[in-house]
Amino acid sequence: EEAYSYKTLERAYDNPYVAMILREVFEMSQEPVEDEETEFSPDGTGIPNSIKNNWEKEKDSDGRGAKEFTQMIAMIGTTHQLLSSVRFPDNPRAHESPYFEPLLEETAERYAQISLVSADSGFLSRDNCDLVEEYGGKPRIYPKEGITLRREGSWTDMLLDFIQNPQEWLRGYHTRSNVESGFSTFKRHFLSPLRKCIQRRRKTEAFARACDYNLKRASYVRRQEGLTASWMAA
Repeated sequence: EEAYSYKTLERAYDNPYVAMILREVFEMSQEPVEDEETEFSPDGTGIPNSIKNNWEKEKDSDGRGAKEFTQMIAMIGTTHQLLSSVRFPDNPRAHESPYFEPLLEETAERYAQISLVSADSGFLSRDNCDLVEEYGGKPRIYPKEGITLRREGSWTDMLLDFIQNPQEWLRGYHTRSNVESGFSTFKRHFLSPLRKCIQRRRKTEAFARACDYNLKRASYVRRQEGLTASWMAA
């Protein structure tokens, strides 16, 4: 019934109930495509903490530039471009590959089927290939120089598919280009840098942006393709 201080809102970024509500919003935003989206791709980007910074210029620098970003590692559906799972590492220069498993596991819990997972060579490992196959999908992770066929299973199957039919293999792999499109859309939605100074609050702010992005994508899917979650219809 009365105006509250801006500090009240700022402290809400530390509130576990706020985090719980955001998590529910994030999950609900994906309901329109949970039976439609079957192809996914992981990748990482940096959300600037200052208006002066550019992730592409700073991420491969001597390490000082990356500290000015909050790293977001996400799994994105390559058809509808909704974020299916996100992580915000404490270390802005953290390697992306160790986050592949939790991202894929969370995605598998939400979606009816995973048919293909495409990723750049930074995610290449036998364990990641096995994990994709375990959830019923085909891995399309770009090979590195010097790898071998010294193991049976999904790793070898993926490489043999690449050798036998490279054009079809690359068509599957290049679905990951839609991730770059998704990140570009995300950053054009949020031109201002993250405003919170305390790291845990900054992560909440970044996750709130992920929720906002997904809600916009869900609205777009509803208008263009008629896919609607029960809560949207209500």
